[in-house]
Amino acid sequence: MTAEAAVEFEALEAQAAALMAKFTSSGYERVAPAFIQPAGLFLDRIGEAMRSRMYVFADPSGEELCLRPDLTVPVCRVFLERGQTGLPARFCYNGPAFRTQEGKPDPLRPREFRQSGIEYFGAPSQDADIEVLALLIDAVTIAELHDFSIRLGHIGIFSRLLEALDMPKRWRDRLFRAFWPPRIFRDEVRALAEPNGNTDGEGHGATIETEIGLFDYIRARNIEFIGLRRPEEVIERLKHKAQDAKEPPLPKEYVTLLESYLRIHSPLPDALSEMRVLFNQAGVKMDGVLEELDGLSSAVNKLAKGVPLRFAADFGRHFSYYTGMVFQIERDGMGIAGQVAGGGRYDTLIRALSGGEFDIPAVGGAIHTERLLAATAGR
Repeated sequence: MTAEAAVEFEALEAQAAALMAKFTSSGYERVAPAFIQPAGLFLDRIGEAMRSRMYVFADPSGEELCLRPDLTVPVCRVFLERGQTGLPARFCYNGPAFRTQEGKPDPLRPREFRQSGIEYFGAPSQDADIEVLALLIDAVTIAELHDFSIRLGHIGIFSRLLEALDMPKRWRDRLFRAFWPPRIFRDEVRALAEPNGNTDGEGHGATIETEIGLFDYIRARNIEFIGLRRPEEVIERLKHKAQDAKEPPLPKEYVTLLESYLRIHSPLPDALSEMRVLFNQAGVKMDGVLEELDGLSSAVNKLAKGVPLRFAADFGRHFSYYTGMVFQIERDGMGIAGQVAGGGRYDTLIRALSGGEFDIPAVGGAIHTERLLAATAGR
């Protein structure tokens, strides 16, 4: 280790100690989840954007494992292993996560990076969202970060909007999975709006049936399948593709409504006004969810104490398990380097990890500690 690296490591350790002291003094119990995790838990739930960035391998028994790409799912596993007693439960953590790099080495996306964060289980109310966001704001402020803004999104509003539109459920699921990043969503919604071109009623469907038969053959004979998607996933996608060929295109007014909503980027009170006008004009009822965001706006404005607060309708997170409010603490004009912390609500993740045995709401957030250190050091 070079002298410069040693100094940075010591600074990171000192910063982590201050962050963890803040979390634990606020009632969050420190936990240390395992670095190596069952790969299936992540492959099935983190979303397309992160699958290709996981370190996946098999142990001698053949079990598929991975290095944890973040700490939320591992902390959820700790929560489940302890049993669901004494709710609500609050955990905090500090440690490395691991993701492969895409293309040329990028110091802003290192293969190994550190996170300090909190997870709050068993509280469905907006008070829990506010507590988590407020604690992360306090934590980065303690670390001497003062020049930052907060970006908010809300996956629940987007989900409710999809539910209000008449389309096959598999299309809603497809669009929901494609929500982030925005370019992928645009491609998906426009693909659904295009005529399928299945004029002969046979050729396209026959090709898909042949592909399904091939994957059924592979699965039945336990032939090793190399790739990020399992044969079952590929077969399901092919079946959906065959069904889609028989559907009329997504109405253009739906495309216009969805794209207009996702273009809303404004200070939060203005964004709420824009949404109400848009949904009223489209005749879409969004009872409850906008009032929830209005309450969140008032609370965040009070705790942020003048910090710029912006709403971006197309803002999401790289992990697909979020279901409600999402946020990012960032420094303007710095791109990825300025994305210091983020998180949100994920009310269905515990149910998915427990196989449907437990249905427990949760919210959390994490600080990218190397970025925080760089920001506070003026680099």
